[in-house]
Amino acid sequence: MSTVSDYPLPMPEIALLSPLRDVPELTLLDMIAVGWLLFLVVGMSWYVDSGPRARESASGLMRVRRMAWMEEMAMREVRIVDSGLLRGLQSGSSFFASTSLICLGGLLAMMGQAERLAEVAASMPFAHPSGPDAFRLRLVVPVAMIVFSFFKFAWAQRLFGYCAVMIGATPERREGNDAAVRRAARDAGQLNWLAARSFARGLRGLYFTLAALAFLIGPLALIAAAAGIALMIYRREFRSESRAAMLGEY
Repeated sequence: MSTVSDYPLPMPEIALLSPLRDVPELTLLDMIAVGWLLFLVVGMSWYVDSGPRARESASGLMRVRRMAWMEEMAMREVRIVDSGLLRGLQSGSSFFASTSLICLGGLLAMMGQAERLAEVAASMPFAHPSGPDAFRLRLVVPVAMIVFSFFKFAWAQRLFGYCAVMIGATPERREGNDAAVRRAARDAGQLNWLAARSFARGLRGLYFTLAALAFLIGPLALIAAAAGIALMIYRREFRSESRAAMLGEY
């Protein structure tokens, strides 16, 4: 007489675990490439803004000029020129913030076409073979970088607005208020610098987003592209002709 145990039952756990087999696993080289990118993003930001050579960078030199600008602003009775210059800086940060959102939409659309794009990427020279799911995972890196850039540009625009308010609140020079005028100019200059620093970090984020797109080809392409972007940033900050012009050495 047969019992229920004589008839093997289907194993539902196999059906439940089968989708997990389709989830791509990042290789050690992929993790190293992503870590290398993050190291360069954080490292270049620290080296340019706070490192031992921060004052020698183009951004550091412009910080001094921004402080001088605010000091000159405090000496002027009519500050229309200063307001116009600040509006130009705000429009630049607003443009790049909008551009970042457009780029984000494009990257998210690429995730929906992962199957076709994975085939195109696999056909490129030196490409690291990967399926659509792995392709989507690699797209997370440039998406994260573009989101980072958007927040930096949006914050820079807000800070430039704060700086405009500080300019409006800077008192005119009168007898006995020199200390208050200098303090207001110094505070406005610091806000101007913080806005410019956020804007510069947003630009560096865009640069490294382009490097992150190389991850779609493979981890080696990401490592090479990130290193190339870091060298380009170093050259522009410390070896460029524009920096020489700031120093009067061009």
